[in-house]
Amino acid sequence: MKKWVASWALVAVAAGVGLSGCAVSESDVHRWEGTEQGPRKLYAVATHAKYAWPLRVEAALSLIKMKPRGGKLWAIPYLVDGYVDENGEGREGAIVALNAEERKKMLESMVPELVNQIKQPLPSKKEDGTTPADPSVPFKDVAFALLSHDPPLVTDDAVRAQLAGALTEWATSNLEARLDYTVQQYGIEQMFRYLGANSVKTLPGLLKEESSKTDRIAGLIADLGDAETKQKASVQLVTIAKQIDSQAWINKQTPLVEEANKRAKANVSKEAQTEQVKKYQEQELIKVFTAMKKVGGRPIIDYALGFAAKGDNSEERRKAALAALEGRVDKNNTADIEKLFDIAKNDDTPDAVRDLAFTRLGELPKEIAVPKMYALFDASKKWKVRWVAASLVLRTMTTKDLPEFMNRLPKNPGQKMGMTEPISYGGLITKLDAPAGEKKPREAITPYLKSNELGAKLSALGFFYGGKKADVATVAALEGDNQAVPKCDKDDECGWSCDVAKAPGSAEKESKEIHTVGEFVKFCIVPSMEGGGS
Repeated sequence: MKKWVASWALVAVAAGVGLSGCAVSESDVHRWEGTEQGPRKLYAVATHAKYAWPLRVEAALSLIKMKPRGGKLWAIPYLVDGYVDENGEGREGAIVALNAEERKKMLESMVPELVNQIKQPLPSKKEDGTTPADPSVPFKDVAFALLSHDPPLVTDDAVRAQLAGALTEWATSNLEARLDYTVQQYGIEQMFRYLGANSVKTLPGLLKEESSKTDRIAGLIADLGDAETKQKASVQLVTIAKQIDSQAWINKQTPLVEEANKRAKANVSKEAQTEQVKKYQEQELIKVFTAMKKVGGRPIIDYALGFAAKGDNSEERRKAALAALEGRVDKNNTADIEKLFDIAKNDDTPDAVRDLAFTRLGELPKEIAVPKMYALFDASKKWKVRWVAASLVLRTMTTKDLPEFMNRLPKNPGQKMGMTEPISYGGLITKLDAPAGEKKPREAITPYLKSNELGAKLSALGFFYGGKKADVATVAALEGDNQAVPKCDKDDECGWSCDVAKAPGSAEKESKEIHTVGEFVKFCIVPSMEGGGS
């Protein structure tokens, strides 16, 4: 560790002036704010006991007022962090270098002016659209450096409260503008995380329809807010979503979009313009759902579930609503689970929306999720509903649960089943764990090759798809099985076909429709195994 040296004489020499033999006035202090050796001279005055106390305080404040040089602020290294002089000697920050009694007195003297400067209003934009530098930033940065220093510099509770209150007010009074302000030593999010839950109590009030920082504000509330703050944010985000998802919002945005098209000299029809507004609305809603995902809360759960259940909402919007519920569905709330179940089983639900509903159900405890998944096996006319539900069930199982699963699958060719189904089931079964005393996956699945129930037999064959060449004989015995595979309508997208060589020995392939279990084995399963290892 570098040794910090507090040698006032050396400091004075380094400053290039013999301060010990000169009378130093307040005008000298302010003049040094703009001179090359000013920081070292001000440091010497602030730390040396021979100077009048008001002058020492003014020197410390002048270090904060100094304009940056080469983008560098002098106050924090010279007051708090420490710096290295021209001789390579490390020096403590002026506040750190003081003894405990002087440090307490210095902070008590500085804090009123720090707070006053931190409360300066944000400068207005100039006529050319640019914004002047925020004069409060250097004082805010020094205040935070003092407050967050380890070991603590600010030990008086009243002083700490003053600084924390001023910093919180600074951050929240112009949050949108200051979140992205790059010319500051400490970012707002860093400050909030240090200051804790009390600093974000007013943030729910900043969540507004026109806000461009909704997601970041929501993130701070989610990470730092107490239960009351999160509840307020949950309510406010639902309010914003309802505002955006309204005809009033459409009416307000339509002329703005029309004007933007005119400025861009874009010839847009009324129909196309309507679609532009709807697309914009969708983008804004999705942003709000993204923020909802971070905050959670009962208001958001109720709103998102209801929104996702509405078939007249677009697929993307419904997906965003279900995504917002990740990890939020209450396992003890039967109504929540039933709403998800209804979305998943509805034949009119788009596949992508259904998949997310299944994913939310899959986040529930196994004892709740699995019975719901099994209920979906027969609740829908679409084989894909069963496929997704069954795949989630398999991810919760061990080989001990395999008999119940196989018994739930279609029994005969009259029940629709896509060829992808048994192959994917087989792949998942290969990964099942075997509890102590239970059969390994291969041993557990092999008897189902002789099953009289079609779904179980096909899934057992799917287990060997892409498997070892040494197992070919095990499945090839079924090449003579003339049981029909399930038949599907064209719209079901569950046709049975495999690519086969156009002619013996030819690399050129053609699609062959599969009609029986034996053909499934001969043209699909066995070829997939013949290139496998032993």
